[in-house]
Amino acid sequence: ELSGFTLDAVAFEDGKGKCPYDPTKGHTGLIVDGELYSATFNNFLGTEPVILRNLGPHYSVKTEHLTSWLNEPHFVASAFVPESAGSGSGDDDKVYFFFSERAVEYDCYAEQVVARVARVCKGDVGGARTLQKKWTSFLKARLVCSAPEQQLHFNRLQAVFTLPGARWQDTAFFGVFQARW
Repeated sequence: ELSGFTLDAVAFEDGKGKCPYDPTKGHTGLIVDGELYSATFNNFLGTEPVILRNLGPHYSVKTEHLTSWLNEPHFVASAFVPESAGSGSGDDDKVYFFFSERAVEYDCYAEQVVARVARVCKGDVGGARTLQKKWTSFLKARLVCSAPEQQLHFNRLQAVFTLPGARWQDTAFFGVFQARW
């Protein structure tokens, strides 16, 4: 009901790093224990992709602006996996980000887009010196969906669904992939 809708003007929050300037750019985010984890673009031109943690008790932590970290990504989804639950080894909870990006590891004439998953630790506070306020736990891997006998490769990730299991090891991710053409 719109008649009861009001805007609290007590405090304003900057949207930089929380949502894209351009809504057609892929983005994702989730709140874990009062902290916002977002994958978006950090500048008006949409040329600075970032995976960022802010809005919480920790300092903001983000990815380094390097093409080896993120290269023209299209962010699709994010998921929280509580790996510390019942862990005797002191595992940290993880936040996963799913996206497609232009691959930098291929040296070819045609632009190659690949599906990826990136992971950061929830307890990451950043590093020292050049890694101040930067993720130290950032890992990235390629997701492969193909029918090699037919030479079909589905490299563009369109959507992801997370199915939590009874234990964190039983968590399953389901992806919708698309071919390049």
